[in-house]
Amino acid sequence: MSKMVSARIPDALFAQGCAQLEELGATQTQLVKAAFDYLLQERSLPRPLREKKEAVQRRLSTEQRASLERKLASCQLDISIPSDVGYDKEIAHQGREAKYEAVS
Repeated sequence: MSKMVSARIPDALFAQGCAQLEELGATQTQLVKAAFDYLLQERSLPRPLREKKEAVQRRLSTEQRASLERKLASCQLDISIPSDVGYDKEIAHQGREAKYEAVS
């Protein structure tokens, strides 16, 4: 013998849940059965993930920091870039000029 279960949930939650179930290839019946199985096994309701995860501030160890600094240093390009705005404008002008020449 099986029972019919009825529940009221917000429309948006229902729509999102149905879309997720479809992606998983599962049905609403399987979801409700899984919820009852969880209740019987854990003797509690499932909690949202945001309640399970507490904000923990993590810090790099001295070795991790040194390793990261070495890796970042090896990635840096050793080139000089002028800070003059005129230089930037000249590069942009040359780029536009090359595009115009290619079009004509």
